[in-house]
This record gives sequence, C-alpha cells and structure tokens, in this order.
Amino acid sequence: MLLALETATDTGGVALVEDARVIGERTGEGPRSHATWLLEGIDRLLAERHASLDDVATIAISIGPGSFTGLRVGLATALGLCFGTERRVVPVPTLAALSLRAVAAQSDPGARIATLLDARKGQLYAGLYGPGARELQEDRVADPLPWLRGLSGEGRVWLLGPGAQLYRNEIESVLGSGALVLPADAGRPCAAEVGLLGERLMHAGRSLRPSELRLRYLRVPEALEKRLDTGGGNP
Repeated sequence: MLLALETATDTGGVALVEDARVIGERTGEGPRSHATWLLEGIDRLLAERHASLDDVATIAISIGPGSFTGLRVGLATALGLCFGTERRVVPVPTLAALSLRAVAAQSDPGARIATLLDARKGQLYAGLYGPGARELQEDRVADPLPWLRGLSGEGRVWLLGPGAQLYRNEIESVLGSGALVLPADAGRPCAAEVGLLGERLMHAGRSLRPSELRLRYLRVPEALEKRLDTGGGNP
C-alpha cells in the first residue's frame, strides 16, 4: 500500500493508493497549518481503512513547486515515517499530479493541460502536460502574460489550479475561446492524484531512498533570498 502526501498548497491532504485505486483520502483542514493536522490526518485515514503504518510500503510526496513551508513539512513527515524502516519514497512533481485532475482531457491524445499555481510576486508556477501527466514543457516560474502568449495559436488549452483562477482575466484575454478554465474545486491539488501518479512512477523504478529525496522549489525561497541579499550566508 502507498501513502501519498500533498502539502504543496494551502489545503493539502493525504491518501492511500493500492493497485491504481484510491482506497482512502482525507483533505487538509483549511487554515490550520500542515504541521498541526498532517500526522493526525494520516492516523485517522489508516484507522478508517483498518490499516496501520506497517501496511505502508512506499510514501509518495508532492515535491513542488509550491509553498516553501508546506513542502518542508511534507518532507519532514515523509522522512520521519521512513526512519528506521525499509520504506522508500517516490517524488511526485506537484504540477504533473495536478494535471491528472483535468479528467475530461485525459482521453484526448492532443490535449494540452496547463497547471498553474500562484508563485506570488506577480508570477506563476506553470506546467504544461499532455494526458497521463506527460510533460510537454519543463515546470517553471513565469510572468503570466508572456507564458500565456506562448500557448496561443495551437488549439484548446485546459487550464487549472489556483493560478488559473487568479489570472483568469489574463487567460481569457490572451487565449480567448481556446481557453477552458476548470472550476476552482476541480483544480485543487489533491493527494489522490499524487498517489496515483506516485504508484505509476514507483512501478517505473522511480522510488528513492529517503536520503535521496529533494524538493522542487524552482526559485530560491524568500527567507533565503533575503539572507543572501543582506550578505547573511551562502546558498
């Protein structure tokens, strides 16, 4: 059984996946920080399935991009759950997992699925995928308008994620009728997709020892950036 952790965004969640099937999921508790509910959520999810941590062989973790603090909480939790065990971890790119939420696009081989998170500072974390989380462009930090212009003229684009809601006016201005923006609920990153993609990556040989796990920030975290700006230390 695989346990999936999603802490890259404000809501977050945990899920259990087995044989390409989500057998349980709990969503995070809104304004409560991930650190205060995550372990409790895992315990409750396992109890609901009459299972224990001994039944979990692998942990899939959403590695970003996303909230620096949230990602660190997910990493620390995954490492703690692996400590003293033979469990392995599967790093799952957050934007790739999010693309699986564009369910209706998955049956169209030519579909382009843009997954967008708010990177703050007037920027987006942006990914472009085909069905099945097939990467079409590398994930990046981008200014919204230039990135969106790069999508124009090539047919319909499915757009989802908090960033798609935040920049909806810009999306409609640049892409017009070629843009299909999914509703906010349909574009929320969820642990279920992290687990489903994580299981697939595990079977493809992409699991790691916990010590090998690295997060995908895409840019220097703000706290470290301020330290470097004031000469406070090396990256």
